[in-house]
Amino acid sequence: MIEAIAAMSAALSDLASLAGQATAPSAAQLVPDASDGTAAPSFMQALKNALGGVDSTIANADATAQSFAGGDKSIPLSDVMVSLEQANLALQMASGVRDKVVSAYTNIMNMQV
Repeated sequence: MIEAIAAMSAALSDLASLAGQATAPSAAQLVPDASDGTAAPSFMQALKNALGGVDSTIANADATAQSFAGGDKSIPLSDVMVSLEQANLALQMASGVRDKVVSAYTNIMNMQV
């Protein structure tokens, strides 16, 4: 019985030490370090870059599909299908992010001050 209590005590002390190590990140850890002279991108710039990536993925898939449909034998069907699926997933992700942003905005606007 005493061995079980000693084991529980050891487990509790291990958990307490882990809890002490698990702290919330500081503001300095959350904000990227701009000491190298480059400024962190703004939210608008990050959003534009992400949407540009989605747009380029869709354009690449469209170009690959049109080349394949035009008779280009150097493009295998599997590459066409993979690029179309990547474009589909990128569009679904962008749509999901948009929905989350709109939901967060709506929740913030409905908050009582």
